[in-house]
Amino acid sequence: MRFSFLSIPFGFCRIALLALLCTGIVSTAVAQKQPSRSYPGRFYTSVEKLAQFPGGQDAMLLFLAENIQFPGSLDRINYKTGPVKVRFIIAPNGTLHDITVDSAPVLMPEAEKGMDEYRINIIRAIEKMPRWIPARMGGEPVAMLYTIPLKVDN
Repeated sequence: MRFSFLSIPFGFCRIALLALLCTGIVSTAVAQKQPSRSYPGRFYTSVEKLAQFPGGQDAMLLFLAENIQFPGSLDRINYKTGPVKVRFIIAPNGTLHDITVDSAPVLMPEAEKGMDEYRINIIRAIEKMPRWIPARMGGEPVAMLYTIPLKVDN
């Protein structure tokens, strides 16, 4: 398996990040039911200073490569997941809330269970993340929506 970002090879897994979209909601076909919102406050989609993973973008990419497992069942059938978008809210204290994973509809019935497992693996990896450095507006920490597009490189 191979993880690549900016031509840096890592032997951990086959996930490559297309790009980091740090603000805004991206419209996609939703392959899962949206959970009810649990974050109690307001959040921003555009901020003066973006939230940051401790150690920066490279540290986040390495964390994801080490913690997201691509299901063997999808690998065996050489299933192309297409782009997967992970969204969550980063609270003013740096904790993560309302993690959702959006993907294209599964077109092969034999891939359905593997895709469910893949989405669960992504959510578990995000839940394991340390507290983030929160976004800022007017010098104050605020909650923001963060989106990470993922692509399986196989």
